[in-house]
Amino acid sequence: MISPPAQPQIPLSPEARGPIPAQGGVGIWLRRYRRYLPIPLCLIAVIWLRPVTPWGSPFLDTFTDVLGVGLCLLGQSLRAWAWGSNADVGKAGVRTRGPYTLMRHPLYAGNFLILSGLVVIFNNPLAYPLFLIPFAYLYHVITDMEEQRMSRRFGTDYSEYRVNDVPRFWPALGHRQAALNTTLPFSWKLAWRKECESCCGWLAGVATLEIYEGVFIYGWTQNWPYTRNWIVLLGLAGVTAFSLWVQKILTRPL
Repeated sequence: MISPPAQPQIPLSPEARGPIPAQGGVGIWLRRYRRYLPIPLCLIAVIWLRPVTPWGSPFLDTFTDVLGVGLCLLGQSLRAWAWGSNADVGKAGVRTRGPYTLMRHPLYAGNFLILSGLVVIFNNPLAYPLFLIPFAYLYHVITDMEEQRMSRRFGTDYSEYRVNDVPRFWPALGHRQAALNTTLPFSWKLAWRKECESCCGWLAGVATLEIYEGVFIYGWTQNWPYTRNWIVLLGLAGVTAFSLWVQKILTRPL
C-alpha cells in the first residue's frame, strides 16, 4: 500500500497556538529584578574599591577612558541598530533583520558592552570580575529562558531562524553582508525613542566615574576645571532623562 503524501505543516499564528504557559524559577526572577542588580554591586565598588591609574600613567589613564567610552558607544550603536532595523516587527514576530542576522540577542550584547566600557573607565582590577561575571551569568539565564518562550510562541518561525547558525552573543561575521542588506528601511524615530534613556544613563555613568576618579586622585580644587565639564554633562543627561519621563507620563493614555 502506498502511503498518502505528507501534508505540509502550516505555521500557526500566536493566537492559534493558545496562551503561553507561565514560566517560573530563577530565570523569571532574574529577568524581573535585573535592573536592581547594579545597585549592590555599585555599593560594593564605592565602599571597597577605588579607581586606578594604570601604572601611574596619565596617558594610559586617558587611553582607558577613551577605550571605555568607545565600548559604550559600540554597545549603544548595536542596541539602536537592533531597534531601528526591525521597526516593522514589533512584538508580533521574530526579529531577523540587521544585527539579528549576526547574533540572537544584540540588545543584551549591547548592554554588556556598555557595562564593560564603564568598568574599563573605573579600571580597578577587582571591578572586572565583580561586575562582568554576575552580568554574564544573568544574561545567560535570561536569554535561555527567553529563547524557550520564543520557541513556544513562534514555533517554526523561530526554529528556522535558529537553524541559520546565528550565535547567541558572539557575532557571526560571515553574515555581515546580510546584516547590512537588511538594515534598511531604518526607523531613526523608533531607535531614538527606545534608546535615548539608555544613552542618558551611560553618559551619566561616565560623567559620575570621571568626577569620582578625578576628585579621588587629584583633589576637588585641582581637578575642578575638568570636574565642572563633567558636571555639565551629568546635568544635561539628567534633564534629558527627566524630560523624557515627564513626556511619557503626559502622553500615556488614561
